[in-house]
Amino acid sequence: MMKKHSTHTAAVFVAGLLIAIPMMASSRTYTADWESLKQHRPSPAWFQDAKLGVYFFWGPYIVPECGGDWYSRWMYTPGINGRGQWVYDFHQKNYGSDFHYHDFFPLWTAEKFDAAEWIDIFEDMGSKYIGAIAEFHGGFSMWDSEVNPWNAADMGPKTDLIKALCEEARKRDLKFMATFHSGFNMMYYPRPENGFPRVESKYNFPENPEFTYPKGGDYDKLYGNMSMEDASKYWLAKVNEVVDQYCPDYIWMDFGQRFIGEEQRKAFLAHYFNKADELGKEVVINNKGKFFPDELAIVNVERATLPDITEYSWVTDFKLGPTWGFNKNKRTTADPQKFIRVLAEVVSKNGNMIICVAPMANGQIPEEQVAAMQKIGAWMKRYGEAIYATRPFVAYGEGVTEIKPDYKYEWNTHNLIRENLWDLNAGDVRFTRKDNIVYAIQLGWPGGGQRLLLKTFAKEASALEIESVSVMGTEEKIRWKRTPEGLEVFSPREKPPEADAAFVYKMILNPSSL
Repeated sequence: MMKKHSTHTAAVFVAGLLIAIPMMASSRTYTADWESLKQHRPSPAWFQDAKLGVYFFWGPYIVPECGGDWYSRWMYTPGINGRGQWVYDFHQKNYGSDFHYHDFFPLWTAEKFDAAEWIDIFEDMGSKYIGAIAEFHGGFSMWDSEVNPWNAADMGPKTDLIKALCEEARKRDLKFMATFHSGFNMMYYPRPENGFPRVESKYNFPENPEFTYPKGGDYDKLYGNMSMEDASKYWLAKVNEVVDQYCPDYIWMDFGQRFIGEEQRKAFLAHYFNKADELGKEVVINNKGKFFPDELAIVNVERATLPDITEYSWVTDFKLGPTWGFNKNKRTTADPQKFIRVLAEVVSKNGNMIICVAPMANGQIPEEQVAAMQKIGAWMKRYGEAIYATRPFVAYGEGVTEIKPDYKYEWNTHNLIRENLWDLNAGDVRFTRKDNIVYAIQLGWPGGGQRLLLKTFAKEASALEIESVSVMGTEEKIRWKRTPEGLEVFSPREKPPEADAAFVYKMILNPSSL
């Protein structure tokens, strides 16, 4: 099961098992202390320019194609919540008490997976960085791992999925992102009440004596049955392995990294930043919570926006379908027009959007998700100039929809906004800027010849001189004039292509007025 690579390694014991931690051959410029690590530039130009990325939830937990991405937890946790009980009952009925999570691995062959086809779909949507889930909470690694015997190269698809997607993305000059959710592994599966002390969390569930996961040997590495200290060392060994083999342009971290020891978190960052410097790459790491200092990481908010323009870059992720992982009982997707409007909202405030796709167990992307991505891509091909490589204007926008903070939401660490976000409409406008060009993105089609008053040009932008106004996607000349109340523009008589989602007024400014 174990394979040899050419990387230098150091041996350590984790949970009584000897594992190899890849080591760097070059001298390090970053050291594993916060002051040194804060020298890292969190948001390189490529990230600020990219605006749109994609990733997916996919792994052996999708084999039943119901219960979502947390199937491998809920199958062990009856009575926790509605979904947990449903999955537990489903599993007992269809697989039985002798069938464990690792028994899904041989069934997950992903026989229709085609990395080139996936990247084609993602690129066609307009994604500038492509994300692959490296390891979810459940402990199964999606790359060819020496550290973790439970990996996709040795079982299931018997393919290094990270390598396949990374190579295809880089063939197209796209940035590559690997996502890690594995910091939660040692708390993902239920524990006996007298187990080792752990960080207090609402996610800690007691073990079910009637159906519990196997323990001992390699099972402890899969099911996280180890001390917090050993789990942190194991986490470090795995993320370092991905850094050494692929050095992703972006390593996206889920919330569970807050449970990893500070020493290991700092060691990972030093290793990643030094490896990137060795390769001449500018890399990105994100913070979902407070496990990294904001000075060195991109702020990540889940399914949300922020109240106003920020000085720092940030990122949000949204699921394309009703569930993060594919569920055959829930096949609808979100309205792609609404995704486009939320993208404009996010970009206007200095953010990036990542869209999450949910492939089927066999490796196909559901046709309804492909159709939604094609519609987003069609809009981006026509109006992407107003999104890519832009920066915030003097104001993010104006309009009729009031989007509000959701203070009860768990990840509301930055006054994030979720309520009414999907209600954005033709009464709302979002601004972006590129040099002496300002783009006013109207979030829906108001009808032909309709008046729009942009009050920002009587307030924050009152000193800016406008030389011309046009509408992207049409040759029709529109009426516009500057008034004491703002900039008055009229929509074209004929609707531009893709304008039902949004369309764009393009304003050329006199550079001397900037």
